Amino acid sequence: MKKTIIFDLDGTIADSESFFFRIVNDLAPRFSYAPLGLSKSVAFKELHLWDFLRRQLGWRIIFLPFILKAGRQRYHELAKEVSIFSGIQEIFSALRERGARIGIVSSSAEPTIRTILETNGLTVDFIAHSNLFGKARVLKRTLREQALTTDEIIYIGDEVRDVEACRKAGIRIIAVTWGLNSQAALRAAGAETVDTRKALLERLIQA
Repeated sequence: MKKTIIFDLDGTIADSESFFFRIVNDLAPRFSYAPLGLSKSVAFKELHLWDFLRRQLGWRIIFLPFILKAGRQRYHELAKEVSIFSGIQEIFSALRERGARIGIVSSSAEPTIRTILETNGLTVDFIAHSNLFGKARVLKRTLREQALTTDEIIYIGDEVRDVEACRKAGIRIIAVTWGLNSQAALRAAGAETVDTRKALLERLIQA
């Protein structure tokens, strides 16, 4: 199997979707956009994050840096409440038994990532933070810093933007379908997908 497995955090390891929608709605009055209803939440599964933000914010997209800053701060406040998906701990243990290194590259802030990992009893070898749409650049930098080549790693993510970032960085991605984007959206973006944690572990062992 590959020497290093790099995971996204939110929607891949962390069951954070409800927190995402909660924070979006909590910030709605402050930034004067409409809160998310159920229909919009379902529709979001099929959208690239950028398209979702443009539809949700409209002209208020100019406030996105301030919304993101406020959202990250609020997410950090809630981080100890965030649980991981069942089966993730077993995946980490199986990877460790086979000598793999495990990393995180996520658009969540590093202190928040560490809080979620520590609260849920997970340890990793390295963490890298990217901005919302700069993951390809951070993946390339991580390869240099960790002295890795693209054929030594696999990235595990749950969004179309993860698929796009890995394509730009020349990295294989396995996209999980229990996160923010649907199986259909991920496959339309060109990703190979898995639907269960058991299937993910089997795919990683075979890689």
